[in-house]
Amino acid sequence: MRLGKISGVQVKVNPLFLLLCLTYVYLGLAREILVILGSLLLHETAHGLMAKIMGLKIAEIDLFPFGGQAKIEDFTGLDPEKEIYVALAGPVISLSMAAVFYFLPLKMDPLNLDMLVKVNLLLGCLNLLPALPLDGGRVLRALLSPHRGYKNATWAAALSGETLGTLMIAGGAYLTWVNLTGINFIILGVFLFWAARRESKFLVYAFMRFLVHKKGELARKGFLSSRQVVSMENALIKNILDSSQPSHYLLVVIVDGEHRVVGIRSEAELIECLFEKGPRATLRDLD
Repeated sequence: MRLGKISGVQVKVNPLFLLLCLTYVYLGLAREILVILGSLLLHETAHGLMAKIMGLKIAEIDLFPFGGQAKIEDFTGLDPEKEIYVALAGPVISLSMAAVFYFLPLKMDPLNLDMLVKVNLLLGCLNLLPALPLDGGRVLRALLSPHRGYKNATWAAALSGETLGTLMIAGGAYLTWVNLTGINFIILGVFLFWAARRESKFLVYAFMRFLVHKKGELARKGFLSSRQVVSMENALIKNILDSSQPSHYLLVVIVDGEHRVVGIRSEAELIECLFEKGPRATLRDLD
């Protein structure tokens, strides 16, 4: 559902989150949901401002119960440093607002102040956890991708998200069973697991977009740092591309059974061959 625009950026609300909002209103908790929604918008605005500072363009913002996702155009893990800055902007502003509401002598209803502190503190701390699609998961991917490649780093961060979601559901179920308030943990866990599974499901498409984007980045900039790997002729191209790293262009030195160099191929050639001949294509198919 489209909520409106902030500085020309479309803001959307996840359907399940909308259902949660309506449930809160029905239970007489309209004030609580307004505080949550306002805190989420502030959190995502921080992401958007940092993205603009980094020279990136935001396509739209999707809101979830645990935060949101600022979808940035032409930005698929090419610069881990930028991804870290953009990801951390949200938690930093949420924790800062929690500190402001807690320490400054503001003339507000104590109940409202307490709620603002708790919501922003939870939003900031939760999003620092190293699990996709949380902000901490994007930081984890940015830290891992230079060493493990973008695809493997995304898979690891998404798996962390699924694991965390499962633990939150189990913990919430236990708290509910012993007559404590655990329903919120269950709801957050379900959302987190669903969103992390979605990241895993669309990983192949995101990875192919990442590869094509890097090819375009080379054409736009005119240069990229390179990284060489040595591979046998019978190696699967998709396995080689799995090690592709942000900001580094891959050059593959091909050797035969006698370990003699028989050619050097570029990342672009590997991508074209993979698109043309499918996932079973090997380096021999480049000839």
